Amino acid sequence: MKKSLLIAGITLLCLTACRDEKTPEEQANDLIENADEIKSKEDKVKLENEDGTDAKIKYDEDGNVEKIKTDDN
Repeated sequence: MKKSLLIAGITLLCLTACRDEKTPEEQANDLIENADEIKSKEDKVKLENEDGTDAKIKYDEDGNVEKIKTDDN
């Protein structure tokens, strides 16, 4: 019985650790697609939604996503 629980726990841990996560570029594209209002400056984009949530995306000099800041974090 203990072995069965141990195997189930390890399997659950492996499945959780191996899930697909989006790249910062994919996350930024999703945020931009779902935004109601977009304001952009040189290397920054500010996104606002109807529900009052905000997100800010900062790009490096190569145009890659450097940082994403949302109301969640």
